[in-house]
Amino acid sequence: MENRIDEELARISGRIRARREAGNLTLQELAQRSDVATSTIQKVETAQMIPSVAVILKIARGLGLGPADLISDREPNLEVVQLRSGERHPIGVAGKMMVERLSGDLVDSAVEVWRVSLHPGVSSGSGSIRYDGEELVIGEAGKVTFRLGEREHTVAAGDSLHFRASIPHSWRNDGKSVARFTVTGNRPREFRALLHERVARAGEQPPDG
Repeated sequence: MENRIDEELARISGRIRARREAGNLTLQELAQRSDVATSTIQKVETAQMIPSVAVILKIARGLGLGPADLISDREPNLEVVQLRSGERHPIGVAGKMMVERLSGDLVDSAVEVWRVSLHPGVSSGSGSIRYDGEELVIGEAGKVTFRLGEREHTVAAGDSLHFRASIPHSWRNDGKSVARFTVTGNRPREFRALLHERVARAGEQPPDG
């Protein structure tokens, strides 16, 4: 198992270095874009340290990518993508919020699909999410409360909630068990960036959200 982890870290390190060089960026330039120390990026690229989720999110953002682009071995511009359950790489903070991307990198994809696992007392963070598009939420387990503007909607297992994403929205788990739900958005770049931001903020929340 340890060898497999080392191999995966080496692949991620190589992808970061390759993406940086392809963009003609120096270590210092990527560090400035990512808000990460130059020494940290150098250690990540040479596999001298295990990057945290927050560091991967920041470096990916600095490269103009999503974390999945640094983790996945798949070639870009695919017309058909099948993801086995063991090939997906959830990101997030254990015991708070974990997010798993279910959609693949199709050419000109119109949607992103994510599975969110939200622990009791945890929310999507301060502030609201909004972008020009739509979202479809489907409850899988537990209950999650979505705040849309001034109204609130509770989504339980089997329920669905479809709304304009331009409505300021957020979510939280007021229950005593883990809430699991899928979220589909139809503006991939904006949606992915906003969701990554929420995942990163989950690590900054107090245990009670």
